[in-house]
This record gives sequence, structure tokens and C-alpha cells, in this order.
Amino acid sequence: MDPQAVADLVRDARARLGLAGIDGPDAELLAAWAAGSSLGEVRVDMAMGRSFEADAVARFLTAVARREGREPLQHITGSAPFRHVELRVGPGVFTPRPETEVLVDVALEHLRRHRPELDTGLVLDVGTGSGAVAITIAREAEVPVVAVEWSPAAYVWARRNIAELAPATVLLHADARDAAALAAVGVVPGSLAALVSNPPYVPHASVPADHEVRSFDPATALYSGADGLDFIRDLASIAADLVQPGGLVAFEHAEQQAGDVWELVADAGFRDAFTRRDHTGRDRVTGAIR
Repeated sequence: MDPQAVADLVRDARARLGLAGIDGPDAELLAAWAAGSSLGEVRVDMAMGRSFEADAVARFLTAVARREGREPLQHITGSAPFRHVELRVGPGVFTPRPETEVLVDVALEHLRRHRPELDTGLVLDVGTGSGAVAITIAREAEVPVVAVEWSPAAYVWARRNIAELAPATVLLHADARDAAALAAVGVVPGSLAALVSNPPYVPHASVPADHEVRSFDPATALYSGADGLDFIRDLASIAADLVQPGGLVAFEHAEQQAGDVWELVADAGFRDAFTRRDHTGRDRVTGAIR
């Protein structure tokens, strides 16, 4: 395969992806991945009329074909940005979304404002997936974090990301409802400054319309009972035991679930509930104080 102009390759890829219903900078991002360069460098290459060598052309065309079939961009490139880090992702793990950054913001604000009043700074991230929430809290708040993941497939990705980005974080391959497993890593009643989670919250009957979510995100990270709140119910009860007075519990949830989550945390003994919206203006994270 001969060298080809980057601008021509990207223009053709944009057209193909547009016909597949994919808008945005995916063509340029795939070009940067194929060339092993940055998005900015690819845009300079396009403006300067530069070409890709044959191996980069082949990688790019293969990647575009995969994306055209609606395989997630992050699965093709093997990475996903989240706040200030790049996480390794792929089949078997939920791809982190920008809206989950709201959960991190809520945790950071509480820890920074109330750290002197709390007995410990220990944070538990339940259902850590790729490790996104645990890693960013550990790095930005500089507090000890325990991350829990039940899924064997997701645990592999979390282990890799945590080892590279937040090696002091404890990663536990267990069900968060297993009190003995938590106690073995120091998570005991009253020990937590915060329990946070981006849990599964899709009702079983509500299959997502988005093909990329429906076909590529693991079902264990999506569905949780008839109303989508089964796991949050369990976690609210667990948090009531583990979170110290003045500590935080915070859950990501669907837009229409905020009121129900308020009731669940109140019934578990938490107070001062609040809900934060994501960048699209949707109710996304509800927190409360022990």
C-alpha cells in the first residue's frame, strides 16, 4: 500500500463515518492513533499536505472500518480519557463517560471541605470498572482509596490501570456485599470518609437504544433490577454501616432516578441529600451525609 495524503484519508473517513451516523472528530482521532501521534500533530499534517506511510494507512483504514461498524472508538484505540488521565479500556469493561466526572467532583469537594473533621480519609469506590473514579480521587485528593470490582473481565482492566496510575490504591476482586472481604483490606464499620459508586442503574426492561452501549458495554455494568435501583439499595444499606459520621455517600444514576435515590439514602440514615447535574443539564449524581 502506497503512502497517502493525511487530509484525503481523513476526509474520506469523515464521509464514511457520517453515513454510519457518527459525527465529531473520530476520523482525526483514529488517524492520530494509527500514526502514533497527537490530534494536534495530525491536524498540522493535514494542513501541510503530508502523507501517511503504508503501515499507518493500513492501520487507519482497518480502524475506520471497525468504527464504521459502530465498535466504540475507545475499544479501537485501547484508551479513554477521564479527567487528567488516559485509561486502558476494551472488551469486558464499561467505558468511562464524562458525566461520571461529576461523581469525582462531589467526592473531592466533600473531602477537601471536611477532611479535618473526618476520622480517616479512606474512600471506597464500588464497581470500579476501569478504575476511573478510584484513580482520579486517589491522585487528586491524595487520600487512601479501596476499589472493589466483582466482574473478572473488568477487574483485569482495573488492575492494569491502577498499577500504572495509582499504585497505592488497594484493588479488591470481590462483591462489595461481602463484609469479610472488605474487612480484610481495612474497610470496617465507621472507617470510610466516603463511599462512592457508578453502579449499574438501567432497569432490566429498558434496553439502551444506543448500539454501542447495548452491544459493547457489559450487562453487569448496566442492569440492576426492575427499576434499575437494586444495587443502589444494597449500597445505601452497606454505606450506613461503613461510613463514619460526617462522611459522604454518592451515587451516579439516571436522570429520572434522583428522587428515588434521595429516598433510599434517607431511609438508610443519611441526611442533607443533594443532586448534581452533568454537563448536559441532567440530574446525574446524588450524595448525602452520614
